[in-house]
Amino acid sequence: YRHLEQGFHLLTRICGTEPTCSAAPGWKANEDTLLTKERFPFVYNSDCRGTSLFRPEVDGKKLAQPQIPVTLPTYDEVVGSNGITNENYNEYILSQLRPGALNVLTIHAEVEGIICRSLFDQFLAMTKSRNVDPVPLGQLLNPADQWPGNSIVSRPIGGREGSVAFQRD
Repeated sequence: YRHLEQGFHLLTRICGTEPTCSAAPGWKANEDTLLTKERFPFVYNSDCRGTSLFRPEVDGKKLAQPQIPVTLPTYDEVVGSNGITNENYNEYILSQLRPGALNVLTIHAEVEGIICRSLFDQFLAMTKSRNVDPVPLGQLLNPADQWPGNSIVSRPIGGREGSVAFQRD
């Protein structure tokens, strides 16, 4: 709790406003993580991988903060395997988009924001040319929606060391 609280207050001081969301680094989250985050005024979290928006359940109780799970593989999970290179990465990610489904891609500041910035700029241009409109995660929330409950489980994922939090269903 203490580390999250320190980060929350530091971001509030730097940005001049309280953070409205959070994401567990590397999707290393469990039920204790979710319960701790409930003590903060987050509108939503993105602490797991999965397929659809949901409200996490812990001990049979639906928590207030919905989860927006990451649905697409990250750069570091796929580049260098199965023939995916910097040259075809963007095309690969765009091929993974599913119309009508939740499509969430994690962008790492240290990768897409620095080392692969030109690759990310190309990705954004490609989305625009294909009428794909990237939006901030918060825009995916409709306050009138009643998200189903679901729990998180720990599973391994290709291209990433160890296990990460996944939406159960």
